[in-house]
Amino acid sequence: IRLHGLDIDPAALLQCKIHASTALLTLGDALSLPYSDKSFDVVYCHFLLLWVRDPSQALLEIKRVAKEGGHIIAFAEPDYSNRIDKPDELAQLGKWQTDALKKQGADPGFGARLAESFFQAGIQIIEAGIIQSVENEASPEEWELEWVVIESDLAGLVPGEDIQKMKLLDKAARERGERILHVPTHFAWGHT
Repeated sequence: IRLHGLDIDPAALLQCKIHASTALLTLGDALSLPYSDKSFDVVYCHFLLLWVRDPSQALLEIKRVAKEGGHIIAFAEPDYSNRIDKPDELAQLGKWQTDALKKQGADPGFGARLAESFFQAGIQIIEAGIIQSVENEASPEEWELEWVVIESDLAGLVPGEDIQKMKLLDKAARERGERILHVPTHFAWGHT
């Protein structure tokens, strides 16, 4: 079995090489996959379609390169339009993050349309739904990494003091065991 990987970002491919050293990695665009028709038994994408300007075209390309009867899996497509933040004073953080995703070119609500997008691309759905989250408390290191991303996403969009206020509210709510953050994250599994 030969593992292939594709990304539009060279830095992502370098990172992938660390974790999948034997994979054949290609710099390319999901809207025009550089593979022949019916090349793969399984075609998989993860946290991708919300970032693609035309997810329907990407799914048609994915379907094109899947062998007849091959499997197509889209995993971890979030729906920020149904995000839940508790306590209530942290709801603004969710709105800011959603706006930041839009400004970066993402469609933060795409996850809710994933199954319909499979159907419209002519991909026969085997299973689709929401990934059930496991309530694991983030380690302090994971929480800090999460906040590095949040601060980077919100820089220039939200005043720094407001970001820091949210960070302190988030930390205090976690310490009290009151923090709830739920973003419905969808998956779809189908075949050609």
